[in-house]
Amino acid sequence: MEVTLMGKLRAYMELSRPKNALMSVLGALTGWVNSTGALDWRLLLTCAIPPLILMAGNAVNDYFDAEVDAINKPHRPIPAGKISRREAMNLYVAFSMIGVALSSLLGALEFLIAAIFSSAWYIYARWLKGTGIPGNILVSLGVAFTLIFGSLAAGNPTIKVILFSSIAFTSNLAREFVKTIEDLPGDRAQGIRTLAVRIGVRRTGFLASITLSAVMILTLIPALMGLVGLPYILLSVISSLPPLTLAAIRCCQDDLERRAGSVSSLIKVSMFLGLLGMLADPIVNAWRV
Repeated sequence: MEVTLMGKLRAYMELSRPKNALMSVLGALTGWVNSTGALDWRLLLTCAIPPLILMAGNAVNDYFDAEVDAINKPHRPIPAGKISRREAMNLYVAFSMIGVALSSLLGALEFLIAAIFSSAWYIYARWLKGTGIPGNILVSLGVAFTLIFGSLAAGNPTIKVILFSSIAFTSNLAREFVKTIEDLPGDRAQGIRTLAVRIGVRRTGFLASITLSAVMILTLIPALMGLVGLPYILLSVISSLPPLTLAAIRCCQDDLERRAGSVSSLIKVSMFLGLLGMLADPIVNAWRV
């Protein structure tokens, strides 16, 4: 299959999942603005490194998932013939090296975090994806650490950022559970023992619903502690909890396997709204002072 230069660039973009990369930028920025009001060159690096590491992880995940994606998602760049597996691995190596190199300019701890997670994505894709919950936890830690990374780079980690990162971790963990249901046909065919393969759709859905209930409780804690203002309440509570509640309900319904993709999207919408509230809250409050 012949692919044009523009087609190749679009395929690289699709492989990197730019929407997820944008979420990691917002996560790092959220950690920063909730820790300091300073604006300097470190902020640019702080927002550039997480998406590089994440896009590297997406590329290596598709490298190892090529056969599964041929069943579950044949439109993905590798099974569709738009990009070779070698090109995906090259992208992983390039983005990882750039991200880790840039992190060394921020400090030893930031360098360590970037190096750990760039390696962790390879380990997950090659060995941990079929381990069930441990693999899901690793991916969710990567999401949560974008906020902590931003806070550390700002030099002032706060209890609020830790609470926010726990919300991000738990939300993504629930979504990871649902995604194992969405990917069930291909994973089962390839012998990959994800959570849904191990314990079945019904139990996985129930576990996801319980996890989403924990997210709802965690989301309320910053407001109850008086750590946040109106923007957080409007976006992270009032706007993000309804889709989360709907997702939790659907996780307990009999047709979950058929609707797993839409449930995963509901959780992602809720995560985006919640993150916007976390980001907007200190910015709006600073303008009002």
